[in-house]
Amino acid sequence: MTTETAIRHAGGTLLDYYLLRAEADHAEVTGLLVEEFVLADDLAAARLRSAGWTPADGGWWSSAAYARAVRTDPRLRARLAAVDRATAEATYHRLGGGDLPAEEELRGHFRDDVPLATGAPLRLSDGPDVHRILFAGELDDRRLARLGALLRLDDPDGARPGVVGTGRLRVNDTNVRWDLRRVGGGIAWCFDVTAEPAGGDALPWVLRQLIGVARGHGLFPATIERLS
Repeated sequence: MTTETAIRHAGGTLLDYYLLRAEADHAEVTGLLVEEFVLADDLAAARLRSAGWTPADGGWWSSAAYARAVRTDPRLRARLAAVDRATAEATYHRLGGGDLPAEEELRGHFRDDVPLATGAPLRLSDGPDVHRILFAGELDDRRLARLGALLRLDDPDGARPGVVGTGRLRVNDTNVRWDLRRVGGGIAWCFDVTAEPAGGDALPWVLRQLIGVARGHGLFPATIERLS
């Protein structure tokens, strides 16, 4: 499988779907969590929007406190499993919800957003802008190996601290590169993404697909920052 094929298979929907389980690593599914990042014009994340559905609680609910807690509490993350929309639809129907609403209708349940810091980017060099997708969660050796193989990450050369590997993709006339990096003293992961030339549709598309691939390996997107 080529890198481009792997990324294209990450999924085409705009919202992120998770199954909510009764306990960590437990088969019983009790509901759904649906999320979306709202991006500013420079593609930095401005807001995280989320809503949960649990029939036991009487329907849809939205909680900024819960969305934040998912990013900081490993026990909560262990109860969530990233899925595609088709699986979310089947689960929603099986749990008695009927037909899962269209994504535009689901957005109507986002009522308690998490504001994310935006502002002038920190200038680190004279090179192209860097967009950092920051993730909560952990990659064990097995997941890291699978992620590296799927994205065909090059072995690090040791010159850049924390970089696990680098992937590249040409989208139309744009060369996109991403470094998988360990950050936060080893407690978080990120993709540092650059696109040359800047502009066009390649960068937002790749950001979206990288998030999809990472979600499939147990990471939870926390924000997108624009660095320079």
